Amino acid sequence: MARTPEEWGALLGSTLAKMQASDPRFMLPAMSPDCCRIITETIAVIAAEARSQGYDDALLGMQGQMAGRNRLHA
Repeated sequence: MARTPEEWGALLGSTLAKMQASDPRFMLPAMSPDCCRIITETIAVIAAEARSQGYDDALLGMQGQMAGRNRLHA
């Protein structure tokens, strides 16, 4: 089951907050390389999950169309 955008936002926020708590200098003066890496990796996982969900939805749609055609020919 895919996560909602709100769940992904909460996960990313939680991860960044934990990193900030472990090292107060984490986000100072600007985003650190670690922060950029975490955001980039999270977005990559989100994109992969969205792609996977899209493939699953397309496959189910095609299966539904095939089932409908089979009923018409029977």
